[in-house]
Amino acid sequence: MLKIGIIYGGNSTEHDVSILTGLHLAKHITENYQYFLIYLTRDNRTVIGSRKISDYITGKATKARSFHHWRKLDCVVNCCHGGMGEDGTLAAVLKFYQIPITSCDAVAGWLQQSKTATRQILTAAGFLQPHFQVLTTFDVTQVKLPLPLVVKPDLQGSSIGITVVRTKEELSEALKTAFALDNRVIVEELITNMREVNIAVMRENGKVITSALEVVGGEKFFSFSEKYFNNESGFIKKNGQSSDDKFLAEIEPKIKDMAERAYYLFGSCGVVRVDFMVQKEKIILNEINTVPGFMAYHLWLKAKIPYGVVIDNLVQDAIIRFNKNKHLITHFDSEILKKNQQLVVE
Repeated sequence: MLKIGIIYGGNSTEHDVSILTGLHLAKHITENYQYFLIYLTRDNRTVIGSRKISDYITGKATKARSFHHWRKLDCVVNCCHGGMGEDGTLAAVLKFYQIPITSCDAVAGWLQQSKTATRQILTAAGFLQPHFQVLTTFDVTQVKLPLPLVVKPDLQGSSIGITVVRTKEELSEALKTAFALDNRVIVEELITNMREVNIAVMRENGKVITSALEVVGGEKFFSFSEKYFNNESGFIKKNGQSSDDKFLAEIEPKIKDMAERAYYLFGSCGVVRVDFMVQKEKIILNEINTVPGFMAYHLWLKAKIPYGVVIDNLVQDAIIRFNKNKHLITHFDSEILKKNQQLVVE
């Protein structure tokens, strides 16, 4: 029986949502695994996780004993949104300890978490992208793009710190907010009269597969609260057909092709959610979420793939990728120490 760690939390603005993702995933673990809950506190200490959500609300969870069973684990399921969970830091730490992780490696994680790097790579690869400008200092006069604009911190997710601005006064306030969250900020043209479409991607038995599509909103920008707490958005979805069905059927082939190409382009691993903006005939790949909320489980359910199968795919793919790297040469026999020992011998 495989032993897996489910890690969640962390020093991130998405800390609380990450707790929900981790505990929700644990509820769907099959009998194929023995699992350990690993809570990453806001100061990035790893402690034994509690199954009671009330312990996180009251702060009791932070007082748990440190988690010391890393060597027992066959794999770690990364449920840490934002911060070190998505920027590649956690993947790098686990690589050092030779433990497979279900999410992207350090390089791919950072490239997809960075809105700047994502825009630059997609542009170079021929994907349609909005006009954008990167800022490294808070100076409104640097902004050369015409209003209206979208202002984003470079390494944040879940709409945190993202603002739509239509006046110079709003631009100044938005930049102040964004620079409080990151040292690098990206400003982009506002894409109007568009619809946002999401799709999830992962590997199953070595093959890249995609989920069902969904429309999550129109031109309206969704805040963090609306994404997670509004019954008309986030993870609580209506059943039955809607006026979106015909629209989705028309764009589905292009969306799936672009999502798969982006998955390969960035060297993605595990489950990612790819978000698009569709404006008439234009399809713009907006961003890639490398640890999506609740692992985008609702998109897989719409594709008739149970959450238990998603978890199996994540774990199996992580272990396969880890084992593939074992054949790589990591040492080279030479006489360099013998021939140069006089350089260090006292």
